[in-house]
Amino acid sequence: MAPVNWFRPPADGDPGTLNACYEALDIHVVRGRADDVAATVGGQERTFAWLLTEVAACAGVLRAFGVGLGDRVVVGELSPEHHLVVPLAVARVGALAAYDDSAGAEGKVRVDASGFAVDGDEVPWDVAMRAGRTDPAGCADVPGDSVLATHGDDVLTLLEAVGEAGHPASAPDGAALVEVGGVRFWVFGTP
Repeated sequence: MAPVNWFRPPADGDPGTLNACYEALDIHVVRGRADDVAATVGGQERTFAWLLTEVAACAGVLRAFGVGLGDRVVVGELSPEHHLVVPLAVARVGALAAYDDSAGAEGKVRVDASGFAVDGDEVPWDVAMRAGRTDPAGCADVPGDSVLATHGDDVLTLLEAVGEAGHPASAPDGAALVEVGGVRFWVFGTP
């Protein structure tokens, strides 16, 4: 595994800062791999550049809804094309992806196959993503000791996802562990 690109390295009890999305996508585009295949989504190969564009737009939507560092985003059932976009977008803004099947699960925003829901209002994917493309989100400085995702009692830490935790990330029941650009995260359903 390649060394982590810390925004601020850990030192003297400070966990440092980094971003899982930056590790998975941005650094590869910056290093000239924009047209390389990052993942297969819904049976189609997607490049680092394509995925970065979609993720930054989705993160822009989350940011517009007020999602930021440490906020909880409830992730419901997603379509295959959004399985990779949503967790990376949540990571990009420094939020936590909470995979919970109950419709009443609490979070700043709920994202599922139909779109985004906040404060009782629902915004369909196509409308939200058009708006997100006009103001894509950059990467937040996320503390190294942050949690990236939860599912019940299962936890995926940021350092596990980027391979710095001393042991490999694992997936809870019903999830697959997917790797994009060297970062591992959970996908529920078939990507």
